[in-house]
Amino acid sequence: MIQFEQLYKQVLPVLQSKVEEIKYYEYDGISLEDLWNFCIQKKWRKQKIEDLRVYEIVETIYGIKPSEIVSHFQIQQFHSANWFSDVSQEELQELLKSKSTNEEQ
Repeated sequence: MIQFEQLYKQVLPVLQSKVEEIKYYEYDGISLEDLWNFCIQKKWRKQKIEDLRVYEIVETIYGIKPSEIVSHFQIQQFHSANWFSDVSQEELQELLKSKSTNEEQ
């Protein structure tokens, strides 16, 4: 069984090639680590990566569409964003009041 770090090093040229392709389509900001983590979290989430064969990993990486990875990271940002970080506690309470309470005032 191949070690995780060895596997990353072994497919590094494939990752680099895919990142270059993604940049070609003007999707900047995707790093090697982003691509690798995308594969682990999205593509291989139900599999043990150590059990995958190298050709399967290469096939998966080359098969990723640039829009697919960009969409994934946009969704991740929406999930992790704190939408109310600039809102004070009082403003947040006002926003969360029920409609009937606001009409009474």
